[in-house]
Amino acid sequence: MPPILLPFPALLILLVLTSCATLDHQAEQNRLLPQGDMAAVRSESMKLISRLLEEEIVPGLSIALVDGQGPVWLEGFGVANSRTGAGVDIDTLFRVGSLTKPVTAIAVLQLVAEDKIDLDLALQDQLSGFSIRHHQQDSTPLTPRQLLCHRSGLPSDLRKGMYTDTPFTQVTTLLHEEYAAYDPDRIYSYSNIGYDLLGHLIQERSGQRYADFIQRALFTPLGMHSSGFELSAELKARLSEGHLDGSSRPQPPLRDTPALGLYTTGEDLGLLMTALLGSHIPGLPDSLLKQMFQPQTAADQVSLGVSPGFGWFIDHHPVVGKRVRHGGTTLLFGAEMMLLPEHGLGIAVLANGADSNRVAKELAAAIIVLAASTHGVLPEQSQRRIAHHRPASYDTPQGAYATDLGLLMVDAEQPRLCACIIERILDLVRFEDGSLGLTPESIRQLPDGYRVLGDLRLREREINGMDVLVADRNGNEILLGNRIETDQWESVWRKRLGSYRTINPDGEFSIQDLKLSDQDGVLCLHYRAPHLSDNLIRVPLQPVSPTEAVVQGFGRGGGETVQIVEVNGKQCLKFSGYMGEPEGQE
Repeated sequence: MPPILLPFPALLILLVLTSCATLDHQAEQNRLLPQGDMAAVRSESMKLISRLLEEEIVPGLSIALVDGQGPVWLEGFGVANSRTGAGVDIDTLFRVGSLTKPVTAIAVLQLVAEDKIDLDLALQDQLSGFSIRHHQQDSTPLTPRQLLCHRSGLPSDLRKGMYTDTPFTQVTTLLHEEYAAYDPDRIYSYSNIGYDLLGHLIQERSGQRYADFIQRALFTPLGMHSSGFELSAELKARLSEGHLDGSSRPQPPLRDTPALGLYTTGEDLGLLMTALLGSHIPGLPDSLLKQMFQPQTAADQVSLGVSPGFGWFIDHHPVVGKRVRHGGTTLLFGAEMMLLPEHGLGIAVLANGADSNRVAKELAAAIIVLAASTHGVLPEQSQRRIAHHRPASYDTPQGAYATDLGLLMVDAEQPRLCACIIERILDLVRFEDGSLGLTPESIRQLPDGYRVLGDLRLREREINGMDVLVADRNGNEILLGNRIETDQWESVWRKRLGSYRTINPDGEFSIQDLKLSDQDGVLCLHYRAPHLSDNLIRVPLQPVSPTEAVVQGFGRGGGETVQIVEVNGKQCLKFSGYMGEPEGQE
């Protein structure tokens, strides 16, 4: 049988041409190596894994590859602790961040099966004490279904207290003074605090602590004895250190347990994936399990190209077809878990370095493509191109737009583009269809991280009542952000321009250097989050009242509200739980 040729990621193609270094500690560790045809999967994957470790891209990795019958490959690589030199094996625990969300989603559905949670009943009728403010008085109450698939409209995070030992159940109370980012079902908006609320709901409706219910209803029946949220001394001894710049760092506390707080091993995730693939989750009927893996996007919702299920994301890979996956990121760890239901395969990759989630995702994707090619015949539609509907009408962009590329100011008359985040004014060319694109000279001026702008043709159209900047890239439409009104804001906001000092910090995890500024007629909030990035973060605001302004743009943090509140006679700025007082005032 001739070999199957696959379009591997460019990185993998490069690495399979290099030799594989010997990792001496592997021969002595506890591991399960793939047998038969699957042995070739490990052989090819080792070329990539070895390079990642040799070049110190990640200190350590744990791999778990399974099929519907059980584990196929379980192995650890590299070091768990750079200070002691202790190696990673299949018993090493990692903090897996958002891989906690599928576990929380399973627990919610187990209680749905017991008629203790109603997916479509208002959360306020099932979780005592829950309330949140809305800018619109007639907003629809949000439901557990919307929380599970990130269409509830809740803010992404409540930054104040995130890296503390505050109980996650306190989030329900803290939200009383916060605003929803969007109306339910209007836009996809990833939310960690939404899963905090689900954890609190599990606790109330089950009558048990969240961690105890998960242990009793899921971990113990599946034999996941090395998984939990509160670690015993024995499990702590097997916990990997997190690493930053090659050095081990202490793990900070974490409030958002049902969203981010799981500790587990590759071996235990293998047990979970096997149960999911075989429909053997205790107390979970097939009908509910299937819903986990089905897209839950609402009609007329702005999806941003994301297709969430319950606790998972669903996409179509050009080679292996349907993928069900989730990534995990914390300050010092990265992870990826991926299922191929049509092939009966699952992969988990755990890593113990900061910003290692991308490496974990790419490695998981490469390994599972190799496994699928060995495991069986690839689907005939593997090269299918998904058609994108193009609207019948659109407009030439004009004005200010809040995007993931920062604040973009478009002057269609000149024409030119001001990319505020890179502080460049770039010349545009108008095409016959009314779209705008960068001139060759402007493309040459772009920094490396922004070269993608050179491939885009910019248009504006209306989606769900919003004027949205869209880009055409090689025939595919990408939503970039929404237009911001630059009409004169109320003079009261101009009086508040300037710097603010954080007066309720969380130590090294605080938001710092708060500032309100006028950026070419757009009110902007500036701040720094040193634990996340050295860069200054700048987000555009739209005032909606004399004391409230809403963060513009899609994605994380979009729709959140900045408030002006009086504290000790001073007009202070409140953002995501943090409070800043104007500098220079006594």
